[in-house]
Amino acid sequence: MEPFAQNVDHVGVAKTKRRLGIGPIALIIALVFLGGAVGYFLGARGSKTPTSSVDTGFLADMSEHHDQAVQMAIMEMAHGQDLTVRGFAQDVLLFQRSELGAMSVMLDDHGASRPEYDPKRTVMAWMNMPTALQSMPGMATPDELAQLDAARGTESDLLFLTLMSAHHSGGLHMAQYAAERASDPRVTELAGRIATNQAAEVQEYAMAQERLGAPPAAESTGADSSAHSDMPGMAGMTH
Repeated sequence: MEPFAQNVDHVGVAKTKRRLGIGPIALIIALVFLGGAVGYFLGARGSKTPTSSVDTGFLADMSEHHDQAVQMAIMEMAHGQDLTVRGFAQDVLLFQRSELGAMSVMLDDHGASRPEYDPKRTVMAWMNMPTALQSMPGMATPDELAQLDAARGTESDLLFLTLMSAHHSGGLHMAQYAAERASDPRVTELAGRIATNQAAEVQEYAMAQERLGAPPAAESTGADSSAHSDMPGMAGMTH
């Protein structure tokens, strides 16, 4: 497990081996299983867990955020063309599934669990930014998800990069806030790693977009993360 753990704890972008020689469906299934299983064991249950609303709120809300990223990654791996972009999707699928497993363990340690999915459920109240789940910064809209699912080839590559750039940028706010204010050291470490890695990945996505002949992803794509910049708890945070 040591080499994989080193990859999980990387600083910067996940550098998995992007070999897509096997069938995409088989690869997707294998990555989903592997990522979730590794995340579960990396959760490292603690005997006495310090807790706060920031810990449980971040874990529950970031899990929802990660779920959509995994959904988009599966679409790109199935329909995309560019090997580098499909490699980005593979990284999202593997590492965010791993983080989902770890967050599930941590929520259990805190005596909490993820609420039932409800797009109108209030999220981010723990960081003084209450909003509906469907309006969480960076979340793609149902129409955008449908467009990505229908896209093929380079169109899928470019749309994935655009939506995932916005998705990562929106998730940075939660990760940065939790990294600074969580009580559980495991949550602090995870949130800090998410913030660092996703910021680096946004830069890689921009370079890939330029190579494919498109401008960098617009920040307005998906749920508008800038709409919350003046709310309490957002001072000094980077969009």
